[in-house]
Formats: sequence, C-alpha cells, structure tokens
Amino acid sequence: MTSYIVPSLYIALVLIWGSTWIAIKVSVGETPFLMASMRFFLAGLVLVLLQKWRKQPILPRRGDRHIIVALGIGNFFFGYGLTYWGMQFVDSNITSILWATLPVMIAVFAHRMLVNEKINASNIFSLVGSIIGTLFIFDLKGAGFDPQAAKGMVVILLSILAAAYPNVLYKREGTNLDPVAANASAMLIGATLLLITGLFFESWQHVELNVVTMGATAYLAIMGSAIGFTMYFWLVKRVTIVKMSYTTFLIPILASIWGWVLLGEELSTSALTGAMIIILSVSLPEILRKRYFNSNAE
Repeated sequence: MTSYIVPSLYIALVLIWGSTWIAIKVSVGETPFLMASMRFFLAGLVLVLLQKWRKQPILPRRGDRHIIVALGIGNFFFGYGLTYWGMQFVDSNITSILWATLPVMIAVFAHRMLVNEKINASNIFSLVGSIIGTLFIFDLKGAGFDPQAAKGMVVILLSILAAAYPNVLYKREGTNLDPVAANASAMLIGATLLLITGLFFESWQHVELNVVTMGATAYLAIMGSAIGFTMYFWLVKRVTIVKMSYTTFLIPILASIWGWVLLGEELSTSALTGAMIIILSVSLPEILRKRYFNSNAE
C-alpha cells in the first residue's frame, strides 16, 4: 500500500497545480502583489492551525531558519510575486509553459549545490531546448508580438529563476524539516513582503473582491498552497529534486486545457511550437533514462 503513496501524491500534485494557473489569472486583477499576499497569508494561517491541531511546533529550529527565509523570499515573494505581476499581461497557458523551464533552472543550481545531481548531456539538451522553445513563445518578429506580454514573460522567467535556488537548498539542507511548519513560516514571510510591496505600489481601492476572485484566492491558498506545497516538499525528500521538478512538464498540458475551456485562451502556432519544444526537451531525457534503466534491469 505504501508503495503507491509517492506516485499517488505525485499525480494529485500535478492535477492540483495544473488548475492553479487559471485561478491566478482570474484573481490577479490590477493588484498582483496584494492578491498574492492574501493567498499566502490565508495558506500560512491554515498551516499554522494544522500544526496546532497536530501539536507540532510552528517555528523551525534556529539552525534551519535560513532555509525558511530563502523559501519565503525566493519562492513565495519573488517567485510568485513576480509571476502574479507578469500574469497581468500573460495568459495562464503561456505562464504554465514558461514554468516548465523550472527543471532546467533547478538543474543549474543542483549542479553547484548537490553532490549527486551534476549537469550532464540530458540537462544540456533540456537547457538548449528550453531556450529555443522560449524564443518561439516570445515570437519576437511575428505579427502578433506584444511588448507588454513580452515584458510580462521576462518577469515570469525571472520569478522561476528566483524560485529554483531555495528548492535546491531545501533538498540539500532541509532533510529534518517538517514540510507543514516549513511552508507555514515561509508563506507568512513571503506574504508579509508581498503585502508591503503591494501597499507601496498598489491601491486597496483597486482590489477586486467578488465571488470569483475570492473563490479563486481561497482555492489557491488551500489547495494550491497549503496542500500543494506541503505535498511537494514531502515528495522532495523522497525523490531527486530534478525528477520532482518534472511535474512542470505535465502541468502546462492541464493548464492549457483549463485556459482554453474556461477563458477561451488559445495558443498561436508559434507559441504551440515553443510549448512542444520545451515540454519535449524537458521530458524526453527523463523518459529515455527510465527506459534505459528498465531495460538494463531486465
């Protein structure tokens, strides 16, 4: 029975995070930092209450707090703050495709930080493929080129880079961390920084508080964040960080379907080509590696 826990949670995580991009798109409005802060304050509060119910400590040990700070700043403040900002101008399907480059960025940090996860030929293949695919998505010389969307995509790529480092740091040094406590503290740090940024650059008067935005924010907080990130960091301890990040090549497929069905988002020929290049370049080496090891095992 326990042998099915890891793959079951892996699939559940893909299903949950495949639906979060459309939820961000409908909730972001004109106040991305304030909406992101609401999401992570609510998620952090849910996890704090969960820890109290479990009668477990909320704050991590002093020696582990640098990991929490890195997660709070890198993953939740820069990672999601910049993603929310970029999604004012970028469709949910494009954003999910760009986030499929996360394994490549993680591989770069893992090469420097993890002994057993060095860059190899397959990583280089994925890196080159991701760059080519991203250029197709930008469609710099196409008739439909949108400077605002291009600016949003650049910011989203920076957000992914910011999120990669703390994920690898957690893998290297967070073995003894409780994923619930770690996420609760990191989310509240990120939410606080997002709130401060929002108060400086945005206005509460522009926050859209209606059934759709509040429902989407609640879904993002509970399912996408409190449950999703706890599952993610629980899984990170049990599989390699690069393999864990391959959830990102399945998520764009689901996100694109949701974006098309509910928001009428359509991928241009150039964007679709770029998406296929990115997804194949990230997933193909992993698929071939599994087949190679399976054939040798036989």
